[in-house]
Amino acid sequence: MNQSQEGNGETILVVEDENAIRKLVCSMLLQGGYTVCEAADGQQALELMQGRPKPVDLVLTDMIMPQMTGTELAQRLAETYPALPVLFMSGYCDDPAVQHIERVGARFLAKPFSSKALLEKVRVVLEPHRSRTQTNSPA
Repeated sequence: MNQSQEGNGETILVVEDENAIRKLVCSMLLQGGYTVCEAADGQQALELMQGRPKPVDLVLTDMIMPQMTGTELAQRLAETYPALPVLFMSGYCDDPAVQHIERVGARFLAKPFSSKALLEKVRVVLEPHRSRTQTNSPA
């Protein structure tokens, strides 16, 4: 794995209702050098975020889930964490919500994806936030 794909311990919240997929994605991220927490649905993700002393660095969420979609989760999180980056994933690329996300230029990863594709996309999404936090940190 090259340096540009490796995480630096950033914390990623993976929100995915299918257990096997969630475990696989978490494993890929852990192997890529990230710290991972997971939630099986949007409500669990919101509860997890409320219980954390420090917000996560990135939310990676499935778009199509029961009770709360990934876009609804992102909207709810933005109320408290407006700068929190969200990366959407879905295997339903024909779904109107997925097509809308792609049209408005939101960060999106189509399932199935390889570990390499996941780590590259996560790094692209995190990079602007990483450089901003390094710039703002006290010397």
